[in-house]
Amino acid sequence: MMEINERCDLTDSMLSVIEILKEEKKRSSVHTYTAVLHSFTDFSGGREAGMQLGEVFLSGRLREYQEWLRQKGLSWNTVSTYIRTLRAVYNRLYPPGSVGYNPKLFAGMYTKVESKTKRALTVNQMQMLINTDLDLLPEDVRSALTWFILMFLFRGMPFIDLANLRKTDIKGNTIVYCRHKTGKQIVVGIPREAFDLLQRFADKNPASPYLFPILNGRLKDEWQLYRCYLEALHNINKKLEKVSKLLLPGVKISSYTARHTWAALAFYQGMSLGIISKALGHSSIRVTETYLKPFENEKVDEANDLLIASLTYLKQDCARGCTGL
Repeated sequence: MMEINERCDLTDSMLSVIEILKEEKKRSSVHTYTAVLHSFTDFSGGREAGMQLGEVFLSGRLREYQEWLRQKGLSWNTVSTYIRTLRAVYNRLYPPGSVGYNPKLFAGMYTKVESKTKRALTVNQMQMLINTDLDLLPEDVRSALTWFILMFLFRGMPFIDLANLRKTDIKGNTIVYCRHKTGKQIVVGIPREAFDLLQRFADKNPASPYLFPILNGRLKDEWQLYRCYLEALHNINKKLEKVSKLLLPGVKISSYTARHTWAALAFYQGMSLGIISKALGHSSIRVTETYLKPFENEKVDEANDLLIASLTYLKQDCARGCTGL
């Protein structure tokens, strides 16, 4: 464990944290921390000067960085991710209660996570995608739409979990796998609508352990595999943009839309939060609530419309009864 003082270098300190994250196999965190380090280095002019901890972790300096991120055009959610990452680094270097720890350092910084835009499709839009004849689509987007549909059919399965499915994960009419993010075991029944897609788009290479030809089955190194996944994620999102232009003009679709769509449509059909949370493999119902928060007002408005309609019908019945007197 390196000795921490105000003259320690941010780059070395963050790289030491990144190494710890690598050992913990937290690949997504490694990707984020690396991006934040590069970003802050750019903010500092690409120089080591001004990168000492005592000059980085200052309220004024952090606020300047936050403003710089906004001027670069980053969304508030992305800004929040970067600031929270720096806070996590700070808490690792200066654990709460230790000498030098400032509990108010990040006070007033933007660290919220808000879902301001809907990332779910409507019933009609999802029906359009599911019922599309894949053979009528350009060849380069067929697999992308297939992965999207399968993610929806498999209860909003994340793309990283779909990509990492193994042929051995098929157990009869179910898929048994561990969520990449939490390690939690998930058992998903295979809907009959998915069987044809499974047979048609499954990886036919007997040497590959993967169920679908998304990741390179020859790669053994975990970090090479993760980079392969990031490239696959980029490719599917680019192809889904093309799918949306062809089938749902004006509607944005990404790999994550399938997960949010499943959750939203299940919510609209009256499925309980507990069941939705279990189906998605969330760690708690609170996580599920963040998915569904953008749709709460619509749900309340629908209930209000039904209430008003019932009163209107009651008034009409009363009027008809009064006329008959």
